[in-house]
Amino acid sequence: MTLELAVADVLEKLAAYMEADAAEKQAAHDAKQKELVAEVQHKIAETTGEHLDSEIVDKLAKADPDILQTLGKVADSNDVSELGTPSTRKTASAPMSKDEAAEAAGDSLVNFCVS
Repeated sequence: MTLELAVADVLEKLAAYMEADAAEKQAAHDAKQKELVAEVQHKIAETTGEHLDSEIVDKLAKADPDILQTLGKVADSNDVSELGTPSTRKTASAPMSKDEAAEAAGDSLVNFCVS
């Protein structure tokens, strides 16, 4: 056997090993994803009494696992949790008349030109 054939044989074995490893990792990921989707389906069915359409299940199967865990938590709880807090930033009120609108537009133009 020549050196080229030996190197080719090693490379082929390495490629086969890497393909098998990748397939194993993908199978583990798919199994976990399928388990998370089934869990979300079950929780939604318990909460709403309705089963999910196959289109929605397919979309859930492609979703990030973190999203599925969040959906599972939301579907499982009876309480609605806050997703954020009110803004502390004060916003300007809308002008009540044409004069106020004209003044606000002028102030805005001056601020734009100065900055």
